[in-house]
Amino acid sequence: MNNQEPEKQLLSSAAGALEVHSIFYSIQGEGPFVGRPAVFIRLAGCNLACPKCDTDYTSKRKNVSVDLIIHAVSLANKATTKPLVVITGGEPFRQDLAPLVKALASLRYQIQIETNGTLAPIKTDSFPFHLVTIVCSPKTPSIHSAIDGNARAFKYVISADSLASDGLPISSMGQVGVPARPAGHWLLAWPSIFVQPLDEGDEVKNRLNVEAAIEVCMQHGYTLCVQIHKLYALE
Repeated sequence: MNNQEPEKQLLSSAAGALEVHSIFYSIQGEGPFVGRPAVFIRLAGCNLACPKCDTDYTSKRKNVSVDLIIHAVSLANKATTKPLVVITGGEPFRQDLAPLVKALASLRYQIQIETNGTLAPIKTDSFPFHLVTIVCSPKTPSIHSAIDGNARAFKYVISADSLASDGLPISSMGQVGVPARPAGHWLLAWPSIFVQPLDEGDEVKNRLNVEAAIEVCMQHGYTLCVQIHKLYALE
């Protein structure tokens, strides 16, 4: 778990370099592209410090230029076609993603960004939202309007003993406060709401969490997300 102090949003670094934790090829285990082969670009650092976070985004970090990131994505890909590219973290929007997104899009990669929704992109007015699929996983009581208005999907981690009347969590990953809900446009086909059971490392609790996730999907029309990367021990 990563209980480190949260970091502030970064400004653009020299020559568009980004702080990168790792780049690897795997299967997207959750959300709207579940099951798709993908190259993951995990960026270092986060502006939150979620007590129950299970993702390592701090132990390795290095500044990498956009050109070198693109090269690493190409080397990581094991498929005969171009995979989905998932930019994740930590919190990706701590850093200026626009140069990387534009470079990937020019090479015809499909791009997903995973965010907690609290930060707008640096240089929001010129960010190329049309080139990416933003998936927001709210952890705090507010979502930045730029994310709420451009997200294509929302993900929530739920536990059986922490649900509101709408079937979504009253807290998330140990953060204080009810995680924000989308602003209402989610009733359309996009964005979708995905719910996934919290993995508590306890077989009995996990089973109850799975049952709760299934129930809220059946009741509210959400999409069940079972994190296949954990089920099959993928990266």
